[in-house]
Amino acid sequence: MTLLHSGQFSMRLSRRNILLIFLVVCLLMVFVPIRIPYSFESVAKILPVKEWHLKRGQDDSFISELNDNSTNVVSHMKNYKFERGDIAEVYLDEALDTGKYIKKGDTIAFIHSYYIENEITRLKNLKKVEENALRMNLSGEKQELIEQAENKYAFAQQQLDLERKKYDREKQLFRDSIISTADFEITENTYRLAKINVDIAHSELKSLRTGVKPEQIDYIKQQIESYSNEIGKLENQVEQYYITPPISGVLSFNKVVDGVVSVSDTTKYVLQIPVQVTNLKFIQSISAIRFSLPGYDERVSASLLDIEENVNVIPGEQMVIARALISGGKYRIYPGMMVQCKVICDKITILEYLKRGIQLNI
Repeated sequence: MTLLHSGQFSMRLSRRNILLIFLVVCLLMVFVPIRIPYSFESVAKILPVKEWHLKRGQDDSFISELNDNSTNVVSHMKNYKFERGDIAEVYLDEALDTGKYIKKGDTIAFIHSYYIENEITRLKNLKKVEENALRMNLSGEKQELIEQAENKYAFAQQQLDLERKKYDREKQLFRDSIISTADFEITENTYRLAKINVDIAHSELKSLRTGVKPEQIDYIKQQIESYSNEIGKLENQVEQYYITPPISGVLSFNKVVDGVVSVSDTTKYVLQIPVQVTNLKFIQSISAIRFSLPGYDERVSASLLDIEENVNVIPGEQMVIARALISGGKYRIYPGMMVQCKVICDKITILEYLKRGIQLNI
């Protein structure tokens, strides 16, 4: 009986010792300055580094824009608006197919506007009417009279040239006080008269050639020039309707809401990582970002780019979005894929690890 009680006491003592040793070891582990990496996990989304979209806008318009997912910047925005009652159609290149690689500047679509097409035709017809009117008015008078006027105009120009040379020569003599003021004034008046004669001869020739007043001819020419400018503006606008993506990448259809066609630059990818606000202060000391892809055993690495300023509420939790860059080419990555991501921060003590785990401040 005594031996039995002694054995039970010894067993109880042994269990207490084991528990005591375990507690001592735990305390030592907590307070001994051993550092372990602090990390947290999140479900992240993979996006191409850049995406260009052509999509439908309001009031039957079309919008073209480039999204840089690495910086969250939208650029190259174009809004194709049309007149009320216009019929606008998008013609896609028949050779286009999902997954096809498109080069920057390739024409992949054309927006056809019936209003602009009709307006160009109308203006060209008006221009043609004015050109015919100008041609009729420039048919001229009798050829011999025109030739006489041309000779008179040529003679007046020759006289003006001679008087100009004489004027320049005597002007210098007058400055040097070699000739008198009266003699120089005579030369100056003769020079001015020669210029007037040239203007008169030119007007007579112009009148004979046209048979109408010069003002009328100028008005017709202005009308023709005005129509040409309007036609040029509309033709330049039509050139803008040839749709060319500002980036090279893989083509897809209906990738966004009201989307017509998209091009994604998949040379690199951006990982959008939701981060709890409580972990935000630790993310500045990130040492690594790793995530796993379906079909691959090894983990893929990404490098932190930046953190968005605004806070989002995702399933009841306050989150900020961190962006990380993934190099493309090695793995089969699909844009829009959701992956389990692990963010490894600084190395900390076990005590600090426990504090962070229960959301306590240092």
